[in-house]
Amino acid sequence: MKIGEKRGTLTTEAIQVLLKAAVERAQELDIKVHISVMDSAAELAGWISCAGAPRIAATTAHRKSFTAVNTGMPTSQWKTYTAAAPDEERKIVESIEGYISADGGIPVIDDGILLGGIGVSGASQEADEDVAQAAVRALETASR
Repeated sequence: MKIGEKRGTLTTEAIQVLLKAAVERAQELDIKVHISVMDSAAELAGWISCAGAPRIAATTAHRKSFTAVNTGMPTSQWKTYTAAAPDEERKIVESIEGYISADGGIPVIDDGILLGGIGVSGASQEADEDVAQAAVRALETASR
């Protein structure tokens, strides 16, 4: 019987790369967003708010990173899953505090191990997703 499982988490350097790349992409798109990075336990590990980002979007960014970590999937996939779920199951999922079905959250997985996640909010869901994806791509490039 196996009694343990390897776990990992994001390094400080990885968190910095994610935040920096997300800010740079948001600036390229000329959007104001909040950026939340969580570790593998879904605890806040990094946070940046662009000046002028809508205050309500701060909670949404947090929930996107939380959902990405806890589901192990991009929130765009979670949104598709919940939309297709039977009403009874969707009610159960929607009752769990902190989860959100919206684009812009991506888990960070390395060698099959969930390390954390990033959530972006403040612009359109499409733009939020773009920023989150750019951050994860930058991390993948930096880790090579």
